[in-house]
Amino acid sequence: MKRSSLRVAAIILAVVLFFFLMVAPGLLVAPITLFFGWWASLGRLWKAWHSNSNAVWLFLSALVVLLAGSQFFLRWLYAGLKSKPENNWPSQWPWKWTLCSFAMLICALLAVCCVVLTTHQMYWISKSPDPLFADPFREKWSILYAAKTLQNDAEERHWDSAKTRASFWQAGSTRIGRPVWEAIQPVWIEKDDHTLRAIILIPRRPMFHPTTRLVVIQPGADLATHNLNELPQVLASFGIGNRTDSSNRPPALLP
Repeated sequence: MKRSSLRVAAIILAVVLFFFLMVAPGLLVAPITLFFGWWASLGRLWKAWHSNSNAVWLFLSALVVLLAGSQFFLRWLYAGLKSKPENNWPSQWPWKWTLCSFAMLICALLAVCCVVLTTHQMYWISKSPDPLFADPFREKWSILYAAKTLQNDAEERHWDSAKTRASFWQAGSTRIGRPVWEAIQPVWIEKDDHTLRAIILIPRRPMFHPTTRLVVIQPGADLATHNLNELPQVLASFGIGNRTDSSNRPPALLP
């Protein structure tokens, strides 16, 4: 019985430590992201990169000419500087010396670029208004909580346009520590001059775009959530924009 209790306690402790250290905003999320986050960046760069066959062949040709020219020049220079044959030195300049020299040069340039970019990123992070640690679940529930609060206020005011807008702009802070009007952009869909037909709440600065949701509030209906990239379709369902024309951008969001 004691061994079973200790085993269960160890499993529970391991689960707690895992969520405390690994799950955002855990203590190890930042260093793990620094060490392995570049894989995701490479994937995004690969998708965004549009290769040009002419440019690729031109680059490869220039690289071959550079290596071959450097090899012949260094071989000629090595032969001229070598006064007498020595057992420890090769008779001709080998290709591996040329390749190793270029490899060291490339590594040195990459190291310099890394230092410059790291300094730039540290300065950008220190000046950024976004939080250093962000929880996607907390962000999601924050906008849902704000939407539910706004829906209750709108129902109490019978969806009066002026009163509902005033209630939104006078609301307090969200659960992520920012004012509602600073964290959420509302889109007011008018039914007539004094009544609202619907309200669309959009996160202003979403931290996790794949999991970010916008919320649609309508009278007598439950909250409806949609992916952030579905905003043009949601606007088109209310007669704003054109659903079939994907090149049209959504209109400016109303204050």
